[in-house]
Amino acid sequence: MSRTIIFASASLLAISALAQQTPQAQQQQSWTNTIAIKGDVRYRYETIEDASKGAYTRERNRLRVRLSAEAKVSDDLTAGIGLSTGQANPVGTDETLSGGFSKKEIRLDTAYLDWAWIKHDPTALNLVVGKMNPPFIAVSDLVWDTDLRPEGAVLKGQTGNGLLTMIANAGYLWVNERPMNSDDTMLYAGQLALKCAPMPAVTLTLGASHYDYSNMQGYDVIDWQGLNTAYGNSTIAGSVSGSTTNRAYKYEYKPIEYFAQALVLVHDFPVTLYAQTVSNAKAPGNNDGMLYGIGLGKTRNAGSYEMGYSYVKLEKDAVVGAFTDSDRWGGGTDGKGHKIYGKYQITKNLQAAIAYFMDDKGISGPSPATDYKRLQADLMVTF
Repeated sequence: MSRTIIFASASLLAISALAQQTPQAQQQQSWTNTIAIKGDVRYRYETIEDASKGAYTRERNRLRVRLSAEAKVSDDLTAGIGLSTGQANPVGTDETLSGGFSKKEIRLDTAYLDWAWIKHDPTALNLVVGKMNPPFIAVSDLVWDTDLRPEGAVLKGQTGNGLLTMIANAGYLWVNERPMNSDDTMLYAGQLALKCAPMPAVTLTLGASHYDYSNMQGYDVIDWQGLNTAYGNSTIAGSVSGSTTNRAYKYEYKPIEYFAQALVLVHDFPVTLYAQTVSNAKAPGNNDGMLYGIGLGKTRNAGSYEMGYSYVKLEKDAVVGAFTDSDRWGGGTDGKGHKIYGKYQITKNLQAAIAYFMDDKGISGPSPATDYKRLQADLMVTF
């Protein structure tokens, strides 16, 4: 805890110093003009009914805190750091209120540099390195949980005009670094998308992504909790030298996803339709996933609201279970179900939200799937 705070403080000072090493006109600005600080605090009440554990019902209260700082070091260089609750969980930032009023953990959430190689509107090419915010277009959380922070390097490019924009992203990401006598697990990612506005009230986005993991088959499962779980993926007995678990991935993961989204303004009221599919050809079966949904409205100013519905089915080996949404059927793959949600903007910076999940868990196994229900009620302040 103390090391994290010391690192964050030192990083903020370093960013501030870099921000001052700019041309003379920019040096005369206050540091508040070069560093933006933002954050949020969310309080959540949650209930879970999981039939796979028998007559199991859990009721808990949870807290999420996030704080980030981003500095405009120069016209083409930005640096950022962020802290959050959530322990080591790569796909979660909540802390459960328990433990006799124990202190809650704060950890490094992001630390990145964003270098604009090309910045000639409407063409842009950015190199982002470090532990970063989600770098890929995602119309839903079918492949990636929104709390996941990839690590490595990503090139983000786009060009076009007001009618048609082409977007391309490429990632070189480190998943697991291992000793010299064992291969590293890497993720090589590529994404192409087209965004078009055929008329002022309609915006369409179409795209495809390829996520190419290396050295997954036969290697230890990714398990931040140390519970020897693969989050739904198929496993075999662990046999790699230096293995820390007795489970290893049975297959490689090289999923291809296709996605589409349409935003339509109906008398200035936003309606969003979206759909997504994913398939991993490296697994012989139970390797597909799909999601579709609708969103009505958008929370902005006080009194605005948003509501929506989605349906998802994600088979065992469609994607890496450790990285997908952590709320549906308890997280990972091997489930299907429905989600309904609503949000209401009470004031400019205060929002109330509710979400309800009605899922089937364990859809790929020889045993019948079991029911999983989850209710989340949130109150969140942003600043």
